[in-house]
Amino acid sequence: MQIGCCWFDSTQRLLINQTSAVQWHLNDREYWVVSQLVQHRGQVVPLSILEAVAISADSPQPLSQVELLEIIDKITDYLCNNHSNLIEYVPDQGVILYAFASAKHTKIFEQPNKLLSVGQYLFIIVILLSVLLFVYSKLNPPELTQADVVQQILASDGRIVQLFVFGNNNPQDAQLHADCLSSQLRLCHHIRWDSINMTLSSNQHYVSFTLGDSTAEIPLVNSIKVNVDNMSVPFITQEWLLKVAICG
Repeated sequence: MQIGCCWFDSTQRLLINQTSAVQWHLNDREYWVVSQLVQHRGQVVPLSILEAVAISADSPQPLSQVELLEIIDKITDYLCNNHSNLIEYVPDQGVILYAFASAKHTKIFEQPNKLLSVGQYLFIIVILLSVLLFVYSKLNPPELTQADVVQQILASDGRIVQLFVFGNNNPQDAQLHADCLSSQLRLCHHIRWDSINMTLSSNQHYVSFTLGDSTAEIPLVNSIKVNVDNMSVPFITQEWLLKVAICG
C-alpha cells in the first residue's frame, strides 16, 4: 500500500521510504496504528480503536494518548516533506490518513504489472462522459477547470466528500448553495458519495448534481436535475438529501 513516498508492507511490517530506500521495521504498536489508518483510509479512525492495540490477544498493549501522538509524529516525520500532510490528528476524535487525488493516481504504478480493473475503467469513462455532457448541455456550465467553490467536507461518519460548485457567472449564488449543501451534509448520519459536482444553470431555473462513489466495489455515478423557482433561496434540507439518496 502506497502512503505518500513510502510503501507499507503489511506482511513484513515494513514502512519503506522509496526516496531514500530506508526501511522502518514497525513494532507491534506502530504496526497497529499504521494498519488501522490504511484499512480506514479517508476516514477518521477513532482514538478508542487506535489506543486499543489488538495484534496479540495474549499480550494486549494499550496505548496512552501521549504514546499514540508520538507514533503519529514519528510516521509524519518519516514521510517526505510534500506528503507530511497526508496524516492529520483530529483532537478528541481520531486520526485521518487522507486519500488525496495524487496518492490515488500513483496506485496504478505501485506494482510493475498492475492494471486498472474493469470497474475503474468504467468509472473513468462515465466521469468523462458526464463532463462532456456538462459542457455541451443547455445549462452552459462554466469552465470545468475552475469551480466557483471547492470544499472538502468531513462528514459525521468520518467520510471525506469532495464538493465542486459551478455558479455559471453567479458566484454569490454558488457560494450560497455550497454553504447550504455543506452544512446539511455535515448533519447526515451517512453520505453515500465521495464526490459531488453541483452546477447552477445560466437561466437560473435548474441545478444539476453529478454524484460519484469511487470507494464502492464497482464505482458508482448518479445524476440529479432540480427545477428551482428562486435561485437566491437555498432548497437543500435533510429531508431532500434523504429523498434523493445523497444521504442515507
